[in-house]
Amino acid sequence: MQPGVKIIVDNDYLEREIRRRVDERLKEVLADMGVGTWWDMGRLKYETSRGYDWLTKHIIYDHRVRDFAKQKNSQWLFKAPEMKAFLNTFHDEL
Repeated sequence: MQPGVKIIVDNDYLEREIRRRVDERLKEVLADMGVGTWWDMGRLKYETSRGYDWLTKHIIYDHRVRDFAKQKNSQWLFKAPEMKAFLNTFHDEL
C-alpha cells in the first residue's frame, strides 16, 4: 500500500473562485489600458454608440472639440483623454 492524500474539492466553490480571479485580472488589465492616446472615428463611434452623421452634427464640429481634434485626408483623430473628458462633461447636453 502506497501512502497518498485524497483531496476533495467543491466544484461550485472552485468555479466561483476562478470567475472571481479572472474578473479581478480583467479589471486590472482594462485599467492599465486606459483610454489610449488617440481615438479615431471608429473608437469614437464605439465609445458613444452613435453613428458618423450624429457625431459630425453634435460633436466633431463643436467649437470646444476643435482644440483636440485633427482631420487629415478625411480621417479624424482625437486626443483620447480630452475627448473622454468632453464626453463626460457635456453628456447631458449631447
